[in-house]
Amino acid sequence: MRPESWTTFHCENPDFVVKSVPDDISFKVNRASMRNSEVFRTLSNPRHLPIPELAFSGDMFSVGEADSENQEQVVDLHETTSVLLALLRLLHYPLAPPILQPDDEKLERAILNHKLPKRIYDPATVIPLPILISLLYPLVDKYALSDAITKILNAHLLAHAPVFPMPIYGFATAHKLEYVACQASQYLMPLSSYKEEEIIVIPTVSAYHKLVQLQALRVKALRELVLKEDIFPHGYGACTSHQRETTALWDAKRIALAPLIETSA
Repeated sequence: MRPESWTTFHCENPDFVVKSVPDDISFKVNRASMRNSEVFRTLSNPRHLPIPELAFSGDMFSVGEADSENQEQVVDLHETTSVLLALLRLLHYPLAPPILQPDDEKLERAILNHKLPKRIYDPATVIPLPILISLLYPLVDKYALSDAITKILNAHLLAHAPVFPMPIYGFATAHKLEYVACQASQYLMPLSSYKEEEIIVIPTVSAYHKLVQLQALRVKALRELVLKEDIFPHGYGACTSHQRETTALWDAKRIALAPLIETSA
């Protein structure tokens, strides 16, 4: 998804106008699409037009009456053009989820490196991380965007987790996106391997402590799994002539492997 796609907007069937007050630029929009925001749903008045003038806290926007019946109704928004364009695109154009790349090659490389395969997405289908964090997510709460929009934004945020696990975990934790934070934590290296300026994105001491506990629990569970796993469970697949030698070799290997297990995919 190209960054420039967030700098253009066109509505096929407009029925009123939204205006950027700081830049004095107007955009024709569709009332039904604008209802993807709870804020704009509160403006709807099906009994008559124009909508009465309303004031909202923070001077986010105001609604003015049309001068005549033939004049389009205008909603004044105290947003810059760039922010307003992003908002209108979110409300009018359904977001597509990010698309996973084929995993055959990734799976082979991961197995060779003794790691779990990462979920890597086609970059052309993923909203860039700076646009997500700096531009789009601030609009989610400010304009109370619909759950459908928020769900897709979360999918795009999570698509960055394999490459940027710590920034995604920190952001998701700070914004109470528990599912995203949990999924992103799978890709984190041991916390002791991060620099202070990297760790600082974790918003609270409590969140840091929970992550330490989560990593310790995962390592413990994996080590127990390795140490308890028999090479011939219930005797299945055992070769009588080599069983003792193979079992002894596996015991030595798993005892050596268990201490090497650490968190991260």
